[in-house]
Amino acid sequence: MRSEKELAYRYDLYIVPYWRDAFDQMVIEHVKLPQQGNVLIVNCGTGGLALEVASSLGARGDVIATDPYPERLHLARAKAEVKKLTNVFFYDRQPTQLGMEDELFSLVVGDAALMPTEQIEPMLGQMVRLTDSNATVALLMLTHGSFGEIFSLLWEALYHCRLDHYTASLEALINEHPTTTQARQMMMQNGLTHVHHFTERRELDFASAQELFESPLVEDYFLDHWLQFLPDKATRRDVIGAMTEIIDRERGQAYVEMSVKASLLIGQRG
Repeated sequence: MRSEKELAYRYDLYIVPYWRDAFDQMVIEHVKLPQQGNVLIVNCGTGGLALEVASSLGARGDVIATDPYPERLHLARAKAEVKKLTNVFFYDRQPTQLGMEDELFSLVVGDAALMPTEQIEPMLGQMVRLTDSNATVALLMLTHGSFGEIFSLLWEALYHCRLDHYTASLEALINEHPTTTQARQMMMQNGLTHVHHFTERRELDFASAQELFESPLVEDYFLDHWLQFLPDKATRRDVIGAMTEIIDRERGQAYVEMSVKASLLIGQRG
């Protein structure tokens, strides 16, 4: 069992450059910063986007950044100190329980790419509540079609292990990420107007099955969720073993690919 401190360092060293930076870049490219006013970043990780926004805003506004993992915030504060930024503040908050008074921010950005899907809409509700009238809400999330290669491997492994009675659970897992149409509807149902989105397919390559399953991204954030419908650890080990055999048999000299559909949804509070 890894400590929270170790997980925070693994996040900063491996998840940020390999995963988080690409999502943050979508915000930088497509979301316009307010001329002045305060900005909220929800699930800020180790602070990359919050620090960039704070640097861009300068004396025109403050950045409040929240994350549920205190050890990540410790790293974020250290980075802010190195950059001598005095307009960024980090707080330990659950994304579905942010606190704070209503309508405080001219822009709210939330990263839900590593969150359980059932928490995304409650988080969005908090984000909208904290956004000033006519201000912008931006939400990063995974949408339908993510992890297709992994789910195909898992489907084949279930049959290989004579566990095909679990395929209904796998189908539910495949369909848990909303389509972009469903995500837009969620934004509008939470009081946002002029909703639009940008979606990018991101491909992550691994040299072997071992590298895939031992990567910090998969091991720390996705693997347990993918296999949670299986009854025990022994069964999960058997299924991972079967997936490994399938990969090693079929891939030849090619990389193991894992792709996701990264979506940025933007709306205005009415």
